[in-house]
Parts: sequence; C-alpha cells; structure tokens
Amino acid sequence: MMKNTRKTKRTFKTYAAWDYEFEEKEYDRMSQRGWQLVSGSSFTQKYEFDDSVIYRYQLDYNNDIKDMERYDETFRDAGWERVNSTFNGWHVFRKAYDPQKPEEEYEIYTDEQSRGEMLKRWRNFCFGGFGFLLLNVGNSLRILDTSDAGFIGVGLLLATGMMFGMLIAGLLNINRQLRGQKNTRPYPIRLFLFMLFLLLVFLFVSATIVLIQEGSYAALGLMVGILTGAIIVAAAAVFAKLKKNNKK
Repeated sequence: MMKNTRKTKRTFKTYAAWDYEFEEKEYDRMSQRGWQLVSGSSFTQKYEFDDSVIYRYQLDYNNDIKDMERYDETFRDAGWERVNSTFNGWHVFRKAYDPQKPEEEYEIYTDEQSRGEMLKRWRNFCFGGFGFLLLNVGNSLRILDTSDAGFIGVGLLLATGMMFGMLIAGLLNINRQLRGQKNTRPYPIRLFLFMLFLLLVFLFVSATIVLIQEGSYAALGLMVGILTGAIIVAAAAVFAKLKKNNKK
C-alpha cells in the first residue's frame, strides 16, 4: 500500500446550518482516514494529515459570545479543543477518540436543554431572515410594476421565493430536532446555491440590458463598480485566509 505523502488537503463541501450533524460526521470520517481538521466551515474545509490520532468533532452555534476565553475554558474542562470559529457564529470542537469510552463522552451537549438552546439560537436567526426577505418582496413587486424592468422583478421574486423555501425547510428541520426526532433529511444546499447563482447571473445581465437601453450609464458604472469591489474584497479575504492557514 502506497504511503500518503501529502501533508494538507482542502475540500469544498457545502452544508446547511440545520444539517450540522452531517458536517460533524464528515469530519469524523476524515479523521479516521488520518485527515485532521485545521479549519472548517459550511463551504470549505482544510485538513492536515496525521494518522497517529483519531478525533471526534462537534459543532456549536453561538454568535453572541462576550468572553471567548471563558467560552473556550468551559469546553476545555470537558476535554474539548476548539479547532476554529466561523464569521457567522459556528465553532468547531474536537476530542481525541478512545473506543473504550461510551459514545456519550463525544457529545458536546450532554443534556437536551443545552442542545435545544443552540438550535433555538439558529431558529431565531432564521426568523430574522424572514423579515429581510419580506422587505425584498415589496421591492420586487414595485420593480414588477414597471414596463421596462418587469422581468427583473420576476427574477427577484423567484430568488426570494427560493430563499423563503430554504428557510422554511430549515425551520421545519430545526423544529423536528427540537421535538427529539433524528435529522435524516439533509437539505440539498448545493442545488439551491447553484440555482440561486444562475438567478443572480440572470438578474445582473437583465439589469445591464435595461440600464443600457435607458442610457443610464452612470447607474451601470456604479453597479459594475460595486460588484467589482465586492469581488476584490471577497478574493482578498479568501487569499488572506489561505495565506494564514498555510503558515500554520
């Protein structure tokens, strides 16, 4: 059998927030194969090869931590090490696996109340998303009323409807878990993001055509400038993160 010579690897797997258990299982599976997580998120994961240990991973959602040192200490006392945290409030923990110990030892929440509080924090975030989407429905309907840009309004309504569907599916999933039922139906987040991307491309092209037809070149330049700036900022953030991870 050929010995693994790679030291690090990166994967691009996408998980919905309410399907976090499937993300945990993937980290566990990779650890059994010798790939230990360096940084994990809902979209991309970096691993380092080390087959001398096997870890079990757990995720916690908390976007309102006042004292990170105390937060870490609470989990350290139970044997958990924080691997990394994401910008939107997810924290990845791990613990060295010992097959002689019971499985309950590798659950970050030892009681349903604590786990329920974590799920409720994410549910509240989803409710906030509903409010934002309702505002967007009004804007879409106003655009739909205009003769030149009506099809843009249709596209915005479709995109909003897709996001509504995602949040509703997520809330149903969270409520099912709060009732003690097992999560067995992961949301097809990759398909959703792909369809949403196609819609956004359609909206951008449509808006460009409308602005050219109306001769609104200043608005067109502003839109392209904002988009270009957003891409540059996002690329710089990704580059900085990759550079930081490579130094570790």
